[in-house]
Amino acid sequence: MPHKHPVVLLYVHPLLGQGIASHVQAETGVEVQAVSSIDLPGIRRALAGDPRVIIFERSPVIDILDLPALAPHAVLIDVTDTVGLGPVPKAPFVPTSAESLLAAVQPALAHLSRS
Repeated sequence: MPHKHPVVLLYVHPLLGQGIASHVQAETGVEVQAVSSIDLPGIRRALAGDPRVIIFERSPVIDILDLPALAPHAVLIDVTDTVGLGPVPKAPFVPTSAESLLAAVQPALAHLSRS
């Protein structure tokens, strides 16, 4: 079954969220579902679609969720721009540029073009 939204973006800052969503959509051709990272019901609905990639900014809501359990097939990408929050054991990858973000997203979406 195709994923309605293979990329879910959980954002704190709307401008950052819009920019990342636009960039990923433009570069991959895949629709990105953007949800505020403080909207717990919206997050649960988005993750219920079994996304392949979750790009997120940390928030108090994100910090209490077990993202790997809620979306076990997803690549987790932390784009939080805050120093001092401590390590993020939920995300194995933290991009440092737009190119490194796409390098993490594209392999997770490669199977979609073959489906």
